Amino acid sequence: MDIGTLSFRYAKALFSLALEKGQEEQVYENMKMLSDNFLKEDKLEAALVNPLLSAVGKEKLLITAGGIRVCDLYVRFIRLVLAHQRESFLPFFANSYIELYRKEKKITRVRFTTAVPTDKTIEEHLKKRLHDETGYTIEFSGQVDPALIGGFQLQIGNYRLDTSYAARLRDIRSLLLERK
Repeated sequence: MDIGTLSFRYAKALFSLALEKGQEEQVYENMKMLSDNFLKEDKLEAALVNPLLSAVGKEKLLITAGGIRVCDLYVRFIRLVLAHQRESFLPFFANSYIELYRKEKKITRVRFTTAVPTDKTIEEHLKKRLHDETGYTIEFSGQVDPALIGGFQLQIGNYRLDTSYAARLRDIRSLLLERK
C-alpha cells in the first residue's frame, strides 16, 4: 500500500474522531510535538523499528514524544498503530494529521528569518497583516540567521520572499560572472 494513502487514511480517521470528541486541537498539539521529536531525534525512529523494544516500551516512548500533556485520543491512536505494527509510519501519520488540521482550521505557517532578532511588535504587525490579506490564522516562527547580513526571508507555504543582503550579493556575483 502507498504510504501517502495509508497515512492519509489513518490521519483522516483520527481527525474525524477528534472532531467528534472535540479533541482535535489537543491531538494537533500532540502530533506537532511528535513530528518535531522525529525531526530532532533520529534515534526515535530507530527505536521504533527495533525488535528488541517491547510494544509497551514503544508506547511509553511515543506517549512521551507527544508532549507533557497528551490526550486520551492520542494515546488510543498510538496503541492502535502499535497493535497493527505500523509504528514506522508514525512520522507520516503525524504530518498528515497536521496538514488536515491546518487545512480544516485555515492555518498557514509563516517562517520569518532575519539577520538580527526582531521585537514582538514587528512579528505581531506581520501576523495581523498576513491574516488580513489571506483570511488564514497565522502560525508564526521567527528565526535569526546572521548569514543573511541584513534584510529578511519570508516563507508562506510554498511562496518565498528573500530580500536579504546575502541574496542580493549572490545575484550581483552571478551577474558579474556572466559578463566575464
